[in-house]
Amino acid sequence: MHKKLLYIILFLWCGAIFSQTEIYYFKDSDNVFSIETIENAEFSLLNKTILERHSNTTYWFKIPASKINVKYIFRIPYDRIHTANAFQNGKKIKKLKNQRYVSYKISRDDDVYIQVKPTLHCYIPIDLNTEEKSILKEKNQLLLNSFYYGFAFLVIVYNLFYFFLFKDDAFLYYSLLLMSITFGLFIMDGMLNFLNIPDFIDDFLMTLNYVILGYVSSKFANSYLFLDMFYPKLKKFSYSVGVCIIISAILYLVFKNYYYLLVLNILVFSLLVIYWCSAVLLFKRNIYTKILVFAYVIFLISGIDFFVLKFLGVSVIDTNSTNIKVGAFLEMIILSIAVLYRMKTLKEDNHFMRNEIISYSIEIKNLSEEISEEKQNALEKLETILSVREDEIFQLIVEGKSNKEIGNQLNISVNTVKFHIKNIYEKLNIKSRKEVLEIAKSQY
Repeated sequence: MHKKLLYIILFLWCGAIFSQTEIYYFKDSDNVFSIETIENAEFSLLNKTILERHSNTTYWFKIPASKINVKYIFRIPYDRIHTANAFQNGKKIKKLKNQRYVSYKISRDDDVYIQVKPTLHCYIPIDLNTEEKSILKEKNQLLLNSFYYGFAFLVIVYNLFYFFLFKDDAFLYYSLLLMSITFGLFIMDGMLNFLNIPDFIDDFLMTLNYVILGYVSSKFANSYLFLDMFYPKLKKFSYSVGVCIIISAILYLVFKNYYYLLVLNILVFSLLVIYWCSAVLLFKRNIYTKILVFAYVIFLISGIDFFVLKFLGVSVIDTNSTNIKVGAFLEMIILSIAVLYRMKTLKEDNHFMRNEIISYSIEIKNLSEEISEEKQNALEKLETILSVREDEIFQLIVEGKSNKEIGNQLNISVNTVKFHIKNIYEKLNIKSRKEVLEIAKSQY
């Protein structure tokens, strides 16, 4: 009997707690209701976050009166919603200042109505808590943000340091990519609203960051994977998409039209997907390419879900700024290790090449004048087999030039020299520098 009574009391207590945070909503598709008439509308209990396709619909939220004498904070934790109207007893409630998101402090003496009309897409997350819980929740979120941005700053500095130390462009472009992603999350977290940045500047910075993200992500992928070597036509395609991205960004900033921003989002993430697919095609070449494929997909899935699918009124994984940061955090750790491992691998390959050139330059005086028929055939076809650049590198190898000296003389990177040398080996069907020198000697 006592247990049953306890269960009843617990049930009633939980019901009272949850009823205090219940929110009702009404979809005013024809935009005909006002604060004077909204009380007559048929509200429904809000069970999940509103996420619908773009429309000119106005959404009303109702917070029922409660006997509890505690202040509450109603918040819309989405940076793209800058304005809303809150009413109690027919009077407008002032929006709280210095907040990351649109927020109102309310009492529960009478019903409260909040009017929201999204300008981009109908995604309206709602948060209602007591003032004490809301402030604590906000402090914890800011603490999490501080940790993430601090960590991101360290990773960016770390990659810039390695760029200046090793002169590898992959470090530079990865640090710029991280800056773009981090700044995008900074905007998503409403930090510009928190700093009272005007809405039009917020909009401009958000749009500019889309353009920068598309550019630096393509430069990073090209530098990291040497895509110019494998897919030279991809650069022209990227430039074409880049022009479309810039045009879409300008049109959105001028006309503030939802569809231009949607096209901009689709173009940017389509470019990211294309470069990820390029990495998949090169998956078997080395370990650091495999790491990129797995690490990049974390950012792609969350980004496409939030910036493309939600604009279309759907969501696969219900992405928000918090789980995007978690994915970005994992991606930063994995890719930072991958970029460093890549540099180490290329450095070892370059060291091997340099030692080969030195050893073969010493043996050049002792080479036999005999050359096999196979090598003679290779000699006769040398001019047609090798490209102009490969022929230049071939001649410089014969002269005993080191990898670095070849790069400096031809104004190309050491890594590019390495790949040209590999191509020369494959085209001439040879396996060592000794055979290169044999071919060169027979030529003269």
